[in-house]
Amino acid sequence: MEAVAFKDKKSALTEIRFIANVDECVLLQTCNRIELYAVSKDGEKTVKMLSEYLIKRAGTFVEEVSKAIEVSLNQDALKHILRVASGLESMIVGEDQILSQVWDAYLEAESVGAAGPILKTVFNRAVSVGKRVRNRTGINKGAISIGSAAVELAESLLGNLNGKKVLVIGAGETGTLVAKALARRCLSAIFVANRTHERALKLAEELCGKAAKFDRLEEALVDADVVICSTSAPHYLLTRELVCGVMRQHRNQSNLMIIDISNPRNVEESIQDIEGVKLYNIDDLQSIAERNKEERQNSIEKASKIIDEELPLLERDLKAQSVMSIVSSLFLRAEKVRKKELMKALNMLGNIDEKKRKVIADLTYILLKQTFVPIIENLRIAAMNDDRQVIDAAVKLFGRETR
Repeated sequence: MEAVAFKDKKSALTEIRFIANVDECVLLQTCNRIELYAVSKDGEKTVKMLSEYLIKRAGTFVEEVSKAIEVSLNQDALKHILRVASGLESMIVGEDQILSQVWDAYLEAESVGAAGPILKTVFNRAVSVGKRVRNRTGINKGAISIGSAAVELAESLLGNLNGKKVLVIGAGETGTLVAKALARRCLSAIFVANRTHERALKLAEELCGKAAKFDRLEEALVDADVVICSTSAPHYLLTRELVCGVMRQHRNQSNLMIIDISNPRNVEESIQDIEGVKLYNIDDLQSIAERNKEERQNSIEKASKIIDEELPLLERDLKAQSVMSIVSSLFLRAEKVRKKELMKALNMLGNIDEKKRKVIADLTYILLKQTFVPIIENLRIAAMNDDRQVIDAAVKLFGRETR
């Protein structure tokens, strides 16, 4: 994951966009997934090219990345994004964070022109299904997230967190979830450090905790029993050198527990070799994740049924989308003719006031719309019913290709 992760997702989208046969793409990257969604006329070929693209990024982890790549095509790919948005593919099943991450991934792709009408339809439906699953099944009931799982891991390893001084590094979305999970346990010694100190102050005030200045991180570490790191920094925040210095001054008799749930990792791995330091990362949350999954099995089954109901509706929407190029071309061509003939007619009428001009213009537009609405609707119905005969006839009549 760390080897393949994209530091600049917008640049990556632009790069992927220019890979042959990729018409649209979205990059979804979270703390435990990197996924590419692509629209292409040749799925098998595109899968191969995108896989090679990811493998080239792997550096010394080529073999591991090759084995880790999973592929879904067509209906399987559509079902996968519905499951992702519903929280069924998350490490912590039912977590809410993924819903906003899915939509943000789409918006980011749209902002650089990488996502088009097909992925817009797919991601709109995915978010809608994700909300429906949560409302109908209660799969997200209770505080569940990677952040709360990290707190649960610390609690299970230490017995409890009473009297412990906990430092949260990062006041973003995940850091906030960590801090709130700690606050729910009524802990009094919560310290929040963030590169933007104002943000750390705001979160600390909300949770009755304290804000630690980022440039004085070492001082906060000296007093800490548990450190949970969850930032989006592209480099190590806790280095071996820094932590060695901290441990020489560490005021607590117990070990310093560090849990790194950042991606890429923010804690240098060699820290685990320092005496008195216990380092854990996102992989160590697996036992918490499995227990959470067992507890939510009934909700998972209900969610799966909802997805099975929604998948044909998404496929129907995409079939209707497939004739939009014909519909758009047809309407634009007719609109061009309307404007041209309207101008001729208005010139022939001579000096008439603006109100009359508008009445005539509106009338021509309504006539055009009323004439073409049945044709457009019949094309959409033909697409949804896989009626290739009607679609092919439309292609011949209007001279446009369909997907």
